[in-house]
Amino acid sequence: MGEMKSAWQIAMEKADKLGKASPDELNKIKYEPEGNRIASLYLQDDKYDLAGELAKNAVNDAAAHIKKGIEEILLRNIALPHNEEDMRRTTRSMTGLKILKENKKQLESLFGLVNTLLNQYQVALQQTYAEFKKKAESAIQQTARSMGGAGGNQAALEQKLQFQLQEEWRQISSELDAQYDRALDEHKQKIRELN
Repeated sequence: MGEMKSAWQIAMEKADKLGKASPDELNKIKYEPEGNRIASLYLQDDKYDLAGELAKNAVNDAAAHIKKGIEEILLRNIALPHNEEDMRRTTRSMTGLKILKENKKQLESLFGLVNTLLNQYQVALQQTYAEFKKKAESAIQQTARSMGGAGGNQAALEQKLQFQLQEEWRQISSELDAQYDRALDEHKQKIRELN
């Protein structure tokens, strides 16, 4: 059976294939995954001390790369809220970025824009769903009326119609998500550019 390799060993093999990596590139390969790990722990545990973890590594060569790894995960977890957990992770990620970033004033301004966008998304999703539901109910009633009392065929037709409506809803909600995701990605890019 083959030997299991760590992410560090695999990264080093890739670096060897590309030629000699600079010390900074080696530190990036080594420490950004550590930042990813720290951010994941922070997101899972509400009592995790992110500021304390950052302070432990503040003076060594790893600090910038660990912060970059943390930032990557936190930004990835700012997302459109489809459920309570999404909202919790987004809020927690924003709190973590406040600890990580130095330019607090601009960060707060961008977070205001993100929160406004997320609220607009939730309202748009609710309105779109209400309109869609009304349309779907009307289509189902119309189908039932047109079928009269056709018995077994009516049940099969209603099932087919419900499947079509589910597919239509997936497409509508995907389009809405894509529209808001683009705007959210723009805000996240601006956050990424802050010190």
